Amino acid sequence: MIYDIGHPHVTSPDWQNFRKEFSPLLIGEVIDRSEIKLPDWFVPLARGVAIASDALLLMSGYRRPSDRPLGWRKTQCDVFIKRTVPDKDKSFATLTVRQYANQRWWTIERYHEGRKYENITDVLVFVFGSTPIFCWNHQSAMCLAEYCQLNGPPHGLSWVAACPDDKDGAIEFARKRRMDEARCAPNAQLEGHLH
Repeated sequence: MIYDIGHPHVTSPDWQNFRKEFSPLLIGEVIDRSEIKLPDWFVPLARGVAIASDALLLMSGYRRPSDRPLGWRKTQCDVFIKRTVPDKDKSFATLTVRQYANQRWWTIERYHEGRKYENITDVLVFVFGSTPIFCWNHQSAMCLAEYCQLNGPPHGLSWVAACPDDKDGAIEFARKRRMDEARCAPNAQLEGHLH
């Protein structure tokens, strides 16, 4: 089931399999949403986040230690932006990297001028479950953002809207899904002990 374009519903068993068998070329670690503090509206159906692998960051041009790439400016203590040259669609985009809730990870986002909803950003995701890609520091997030904007995301990654058109409906769907799964979890564990 897809709740909205770019916002699929992934079952809990499929998510658990993904956590064990992700692509090490793109992903270094997968973290459940329950372990981090993300706003409810931020890719609300994503079951977690994926931390960019060293191989992916190397492909993007990131080298340790790294200074901030040129052209980025700090707009808040946890937000950096860079206005880019026109992309393939001949439109300007503003790349953004940010920390949510003082976490140690950084998101990779962008927004386009002239878009219907100016405050709705795109976020870089792994295509399975539209799992947001995070980086350990702002410099690596900046390099990956620039690489994906200029070259397009590598196979397996994509840009999607950070929240679906029916944001409130998606948030409610995710809330109910968590409640239903929490209710079913003790019963599934009990059945396993009975067999």
